[in-house]
Amino acid sequence: MELLLFLVMAAAVVAVVAWLFIARQGDAEFDFLVDQRADFKLEEKSGDRAVFSCVVPFVNKGTQDGTIMDCFPRHLLPQEQFDAVEVSSRLELESRRRSDGYFESLIVPKTDGGAVIVTVVFTAKRGDVRQALADMVDMPIEIYFQIVARGRWYVDKRRVVMTADEVAAALKPAVAGA
Repeated sequence: MELLLFLVMAAAVVAVVAWLFIARQGDAEFDFLVDQRADFKLEEKSGDRAVFSCVVPFVNKGTQDGTIMDCFPRHLLPQEQFDAVEVSSRLELESRRRSDGYFESLIVPKTDGGAVIVTVVFTAKRGDVRQALADMVDMPIEIYFQIVARGRWYVDKRRVVMTADEVAAALKPAVAGA
């Protein structure tokens, strides 16, 4: 009986020590640093279409390596708020540019990071895109990211706001050159 009690106590101590060791190891902790993003700049403009992009840095602030399995933007511009353009958005790694809209998963070492490029395309529903964007409103863009690391996988998001002032400022050089 004493031997059984001793074995149970020893197993409990081993379990607690193992749990403390694992818990102390920490995990990956990702953050998209939206407050450090670059301004949106005009990449191209044609009659009814304008393409803007900005760079958003990210970092793994955790104590373990982690993987960004998926990452994508969701622009939020309901027609009730602004109906002069159709909008599409995409996201890609700055270090691995792609033209197919596919996010290639990426292992990010602890305390390391990188950047993504958020691209937004406005297509005027009628007429010139510059005229269509003249009354543009601020547009939130949520960056969703799925993380896999030591713990359970999770999905999180950060919000970037593409301001009407940024759009107007980015279009100004196009006005001068037009």
